[in-house]
Amino acid sequence: MEFDLTTRLGLLLGFFMLFALLEHLHPHRLRVLSRKKRWSGNISLFLFDVVVVGLPLNGVIFAVLWWVQQDQIGLMNALPMPAAAQVIVGVLALDALMYFQHRLSHVQPLLWRLHRVHHADTEMDVTTANRVHPLESLWIAFLRVSLAVILGIPVLAVVMYLVALNIFSLFNHVNLRLPDGLDRVLRWIFVTPAMHETHHSAHIQDFDRNFAFVFSIWDRIFRTYKPNTHHVMGKIELGLDEFRGADEARLFKLLTMPFRNDVPPSRQDA
Repeated sequence: MEFDLTTRLGLLLGFFMLFALLEHLHPHRLRVLSRKKRWSGNISLFLFDVVVVGLPLNGVIFAVLWWVQQDQIGLMNALPMPAAAQVIVGVLALDALMYFQHRLSHVQPLLWRLHRVHHADTEMDVTTANRVHPLESLWIAFLRVSLAVILGIPVLAVVMYLVALNIFSLFNHVNLRLPDGLDRVLRWIFVTPAMHETHHSAHIQDFDRNFAFVFSIWDRIFRTYKPNTHHVMGKIELGLDEFRGADEARLFKLLTMPFRNDVPPSRQDA
């Protein structure tokens, strides 16, 4: 059970270093704050999240998942489904869950207070991917385990999805412009950096679009997809107006952000 977390953290570190190198060699968006100031806060928040939420809960979560699998709990285990089909359905269901919880986090005030820590980043690079408040991580973990129990999602499907989610979260936030043709092809199935940049826009017409994490199909199916043309990419204003001070990049500010400034979700201002 511990092997999964170790593997995921190792892959996360490897892909982080790869994308960070690509950003350094070919940045698409000019840096405003120093890397030291932004990265120290974002990376510190990630490490805090791992220590407070990831490590303590990892054993509990996978104990529940093994129980579900061994005792054949859940809807899919009650149906005559091949193991491969259960894995595929499980992966898609977990990604659909992330899409819907993401949309909910943009309209439910309490969840938005947590989620705005991620959106308040005034720049977007590989460290933005893991700029997530520990309480939001806890909420998402609860939803994920609940869905696994209800559907009977195999452990393999959960591990595969978490690895894909870790990699694509880094990829979607990378400060790198893909070749136009490659981006057009990839975004038919997967979320790309140009597509996700729209979601991080400070403007209401973009902010409530492109909620998907790994598979872009959810935005297309539920009509929240908005393309980001390459002549616009890199020029979109990012972040939230209420948290633009350079001081907001510090770990203490990030941890206390959900509890400061009673600001409703930005889309309610429209």
